[in-house]
Amino acid sequence: DGDGISNLGELAAGTHPRGTWSRSFAEGATGPFFDLRFALFNTSPTASARVLLRFMTSEGALVPHVVVLPPLARATVDPEALPGLAATAISTVVEADTVVVVDRTMSWDATHYGSHAETGVAAPSLAWFLAEGATHSGFALFYLLQNPGATTASVTVTYLLSAGEPLVRTYAVAPRSRFNIWVNREDPALAAADVSAAIASDVPIVVERAMYLDVRGQTYGAGHASAGVTAPATQWSLAEGATGPFFDLFVLVANPREDAAEITAAFLLPDGSTVTQAHRVAPRSRYTLWVDHLDARLADTSVSTTITSTNDVPVVVERAMWWPDGAWAEAHNAAGATAPAPAWALAEGEVGGPDGAQTYLLVANTAAAGATATVSLYFEGGGVATRAFDVAARSRLTVDV
Repeated sequence: DGDGISNLGELAAGTHPRGTWSRSFAEGATGPFFDLRFALFNTSPTASARVLLRFMTSEGALVPHVVVLPPLARATVDPEALPGLAATAISTVVEADTVVVVDRTMSWDATHYGSHAETGVAAPSLAWFLAEGATHSGFALFYLLQNPGATTASVTVTYLLSAGEPLVRTYAVAPRSRFNIWVNREDPALAAADVSAAIASDVPIVVERAMYLDVRGQTYGAGHASAGVTAPATQWSLAEGATGPFFDLFVLVANPREDAAEITAAFLLPDGSTVTQAHRVAPRSRYTLWVDHLDARLADTSVSTTITSTNDVPVVVERAMWWPDGAWAEAHNAAGATAPAPAWALAEGEVGGPDGAQTYLLVANTAAAGATATVSLYFEGGGVATRAFDVAARSRLTVDV
């Protein structure tokens, strides 16, 4: 695959000899509490995909698993069924010889009363940023670090607070392993705070964040997880968002730079109208927009959001939603996209089943002209369904799968 390692070297290392495509996941857990699964989708219409999943445990074990996907096929992988992965924390590297989209879903308790999902990141990096995070009000906040390399990683975490000076801590992450930071317990100043993070490593690593809330007598009754991003940017777009009597919507902004960021938040409504506001994010700090309360027009609506730094100070943006209003029992979260694109692929999706799952696709048209979005669903086991949707200029569309 042109990476300079011979086939024999790839065999010895347990890596893919034709791994031209790769995705990584820092988070993952199996056992009596958590259920873990990966959804894989081969985007090629003509070529089969040979996929190698490498599972790395917190104890340093490496478990490989091979999947062959026909063209335009979807498959589900349950790591808990593999030897050595029945009850452990794991990180995962997925390699393939063609473009394969990979998403991860974690559910917990035997009843699956909670879950979160995320897609893989393109590659390990020396720098990572997380906008969302809270340790007050009963939240438990975890940073999840994967070191896929052969040498120990020295990782420096700069915790950015909504007020006051940042805190800095350094950690050692062993080779080919997974490492957890329970942020609540790192320092008294982090025990009850809103917090973002800038993370630097001397070797490439992968970073995710998980956040949980005990509710209704349930451990982690609500929770979400998201991968970090590798760089701040001056433009961010968030397709998903809903407010009203059921949902609480938050846009989280981290400014890791030494200068204040002047940002414009544009909220795109289903009818094509836009609500625009200006905000200031202090240097090396975290800032929260509780969208439900920003404007009367945003109090009860579906909404997409764009965040623009008008003074060219780059920031990091995520979106979190919690529900039901006033008694949060579920949540999800995602980082923004730094640019729109003409094609998107999602590996995960489910309708019905034992959990009564529902799947929605959220589409934001940030352009000044209308667009047509063609949605194709590829079913595990075969079959495809396609439908086109009109998306008005600067508007938000919801597709109930």
